[in-house]
Amino acid sequence: MLVAIVLVAEALVVVWFAVFCLMLLSMYLDSRDMKLPRLDVAGRTLVGSAKLAFITGMVALTILTVMEIPTIS
Repeated sequence: MLVAIVLVAEALVVVWFAVFCLMLLSMYLDSRDMKLPRLDVAGRTLVGSAKLAFITGMVALTILTVMEIPTIS
């Protein structure tokens, strides 16, 4: 019984992901002919902060990965 529940749940996840991808595609197709909005100060700050957070995370991940590699001596 548990196996059947898990298989149904996995099938529902696949269906949800397919619908989600179709929704994203539909939004993209609808927005192709729209002009890009000009961001205000708050929007530019939010986008800049997100970029900085992403770069900081990647640098930290790289540093921690290099620190975990044992040195060959």
